[in-house]
Amino acid sequence: MPWRVKVNQTFVLTITHNQRWAGRSVISLYLTESILMKRAHWQYLLMIPVLVLLVAACGCSSSLFNFGPSADYPEVGSYEDDGSLATSSLAFSFQKSNISVSVTVPDGLYEAASNADKRAVLRGEWNEDDDWISGYYLSFITDPQMDLVYSATADALRAEAPITSEKTDEYLEYLTVYVQSIPYETSPDETEPKFAVETVIETAGDCDDKSILLAGLLSRQGYNVSLLYFPADSHMAVGVAADEPGYRDSGYLFIEPTNLSLIGIPPETYENGKTLTSELFIIPVGDGTKKYGKADETRRIDRASAEARSRVKTDVASLEMQENELEQMNLALDKKNGALVRLKQSGDIRGYNTGVGNYNRRVAEYNQLFQEFRTRYDAYLTDVKFANYVATHIYDRPGLSDAVSVWERERG
Repeated sequence: MPWRVKVNQTFVLTITHNQRWAGRSVISLYLTESILMKRAHWQYLLMIPVLVLLVAACGCSSSLFNFGPSADYPEVGSYEDDGSLATSSLAFSFQKSNISVSVTVPDGLYEAASNADKRAVLRGEWNEDDDWISGYYLSFITDPQMDLVYSATADALRAEAPITSEKTDEYLEYLTVYVQSIPYETSPDETEPKFAVETVIETAGDCDDKSILLAGLLSRQGYNVSLLYFPADSHMAVGVAADEPGYRDSGYLFIEPTNLSLIGIPPETYENGKTLTSELFIIPVGDGTKKYGKADETRRIDRASAEARSRVKTDVASLEMQENELEQMNLALDKKNGALVRLKQSGDIRGYNTGVGNYNRRVAEYNQLFQEFRTRYDAYLTDVKFANYVATHIYDRPGLSDAVSVWERERG
């Protein structure tokens, strides 16, 4: 029976959001039992280590001695620092403050990351259920060269923070709003993720670029976070741990990185009305333990905003109908008033007196209906004002919580 050593050909994978698996091919090398057992001459025995060295030179030694799968993931590697710098600036609002943050890193680091090979190289017997996706995305966060970028970004944010303590939910919100405020840009020609330095310096990125940056920042601040990956939906978000079941019972609250949104509140729809319906793939990041504790408050804000928007949508149609009815009543009253003036001018006092009583009853009905309209319209304006305030102040969770209390009192 032959001794068969399978040496899998290396294959390279470029990860896109909807790619989970690629095929593999195998080449084989054979050493027969007769050569090893019947012709055990030292010349043939020397061929074995030579063969091993040849296989190792082809990059296949890991498969020869390690029967499990292995992978090479993207890395920035070393770079030449000639003293030139790359700088980015971003202005955004947080709570009651206007923030302006500038981050500076070696230009060589930025160039090295931009030019890095962002493909995964898989070796060995990979099964369809084997998880190489986690290692792929984590390589962008844990690359040692990114430590400088994360620390420089954190230092710049800390210097401008309106919050004194970094051990608060507000500080997590502050870091989140910074990443959410980075403009969302995507290109069909750039399907691979970016390293954090690229997203920071270019001040642009898509869902996985911004998720990688945010998860890296939060994990380095001690938060228990993860990447939330939706392969079939081509989307990625960030999860932060909380003392509750969380999003889809994952234990994590949903953070949407692509635009301003409250922590724990997934957007209802995305571009073209799409929703997240695919399997959730969780990639834990770091070993942080801190959790987010304001989810009840963000849900309260979201519920109130949704109720206000629903009332606005419902009240618009009925208010328009009532306004049209008032206009018709007003026209009829003007016509009736004109007739009364003519009766008075003609000297028909009896007809005038009879008409005045009917006119006054119609005026009373009009005034009552108008007062009801004004009351409903004022409530409608309260809802509109509140809904607009929430939509334009997502970066201020404490302020929105106060606004909910005011709205509830005004609405009764």
